[in-house]
Amino acid sequence: MSATIARDVSTKLLLLRDLDSVIDFSRASNQFTIILYLAEQREPISVSELVRVIGDSRKSILDSLRKLEKKGLIDKLEKKGELFIVLSDHGKEFVQKLIELLSPLGLPRSEVLDTPVRLNISKELIMSINLYRLIVHAGLSRKGYITLEEASRLVVDGEKSINVLVESFTNPPTRFFRVAKKGEENILILDKQGLEILKKTPHCKVFQKNPLYRVAVILTGSPWLREIVGRLNVILGVFNLLSITGTLFFKNTFFLLIGIGASILIVGLNLAFTGFRLFDTE
Repeated sequence: MSATIARDVSTKLLLLRDLDSVIDFSRASNQFTIILYLAEQREPISVSELVRVIGDSRKSILDSLRKLEKKGLIDKLEKKGELFIVLSDHGKEFVQKLIELLSPLGLPRSEVLDTPVRLNISKELIMSINLYRLIVHAGLSRKGYITLEEASRLVVDGEKSINVLVESFTNPPTRFFRVAKKGEENILILDKQGLEILKKTPHCKVFQKNPLYRVAVILTGSPWLREIVGRLNVILGVFNLLSITGTLFFKNTFFLLIGIGASILIVGLNLAFTGFRLFDTE
């Protein structure tokens, strides 16, 4: 794969992270659909029209609109007692970046912004999200690889997506991974181009610069903050429970002090990781 294509792919993945931090495309499908539909409209659209087009309940659509308004992506208008929705300036900028992300490599920006939103836009986004997750997880794993079974659990659409990704990104000119054997298991290892992309990801940069995050990834085996905090809370919670049990049975304040220390550590870790949520993928 040429260096130019590698840079373009890396740039698109980083742009994806920026956009996905606003809308989690793999989870918030209604928000995503609403944004795309509004981008194609010249006039404000009523909530009733959105409910009809998207085909979900009014309650669900209103919940998505509330979240989009909180993120600054839409504006609400009221006409004759009915609620209408329109993209905000920030929302329009968001859609332009989204179209740029999904455009063919090398297409001029001016032409990109005039390109209609493609019918398979969701599939392309999900593939990009899956690719990012695999690159980060395999690259930062203490094992130095990820098994295909683990990869299937990590990505959206599971085994079906893994088969497409393996076929698409283990051969030139887009060879990000190598498939190998570890005992009886098939594993994915980052190839040279995959490592180049990994180095530019926010997760890798924080891993290199922040010792707390680095230790947490090594201890828990996961680069995702939600999983890290969850696993550490479980470990420390069990430790805390055992210390309280020890205090009750042995009547020794030493165990109580350990329990208090564990509680303080739990709170401290949660506060410490709060500042990293902007780059979490989950």
